[in-house]
Amino acid sequence: MKPSSSFLFASVMFLAGLCSLNAQMTDGRPRIGFKAGVNGSSLYDDANASDKKSRLGITGGIFAQVPFVKGRMALRPELLFATKGGAYDFANGDRSDFKINYIELPISLEYRLLGFVNLHAGGYAALLASADGTIEGIPGTLSKADFEEFDFGWHAGGGIDFGGLGLHFRLSRGLQKLDTQSAIQLFGDLKNSAWAVTLSYGL
Repeated sequence: MKPSSSFLFASVMFLAGLCSLNAQMTDGRPRIGFKAGVNGSSLYDDANASDKKSRLGITGGIFAQVPFVKGRMALRPELLFATKGGAYDFANGDRSDFKINYIELPISLEYRLLGFVNLHAGGYAALLASADGTIEGIPGTLSKADFEEFDFGWHAGGGIDFGGLGLHFRLSRGLQKLDTQSAIQLFGDLKNSAWAVTLSYGL
């Protein structure tokens, strides 16, 4: 099975699991819900550029929350769309600008402190949805083919939850080199780095 097919299959199974949870939900039971917010992203580990600039974008999607340990802890899988990327100024004055969009599958372990403070951490896998980039001084532009199809990494964050309503802040760091070998020769080993502020509502 091709990697893209495996990711699609996992996403379908995830959505099927959410539908199953929805049929069981009551107060104190597993929840499903929606989240949306803003994020800021940049690319790091770039040895050939300076004056790095971030990209402001959006993130959003659906999540499930499965509590255990008397409700103090929960497993939280999510299926999100996230915009990422960044910009660089090179020493010769040229600028590169990247817009990279992903379908992400984060999985978090949550801990509830004082009943309403949410602390969470986990990992994520992501499938490249679209990508493009411009490079001043070099003919042509970068396309989706110049970036790796998959990304993965870790994330951690916190926030507050009141019933089904949540306001969260999260940091994430990619561990996968996102540019292909041809792009690495121009920019170095690029990886994703991002923050996000989201508002969520669980039914």
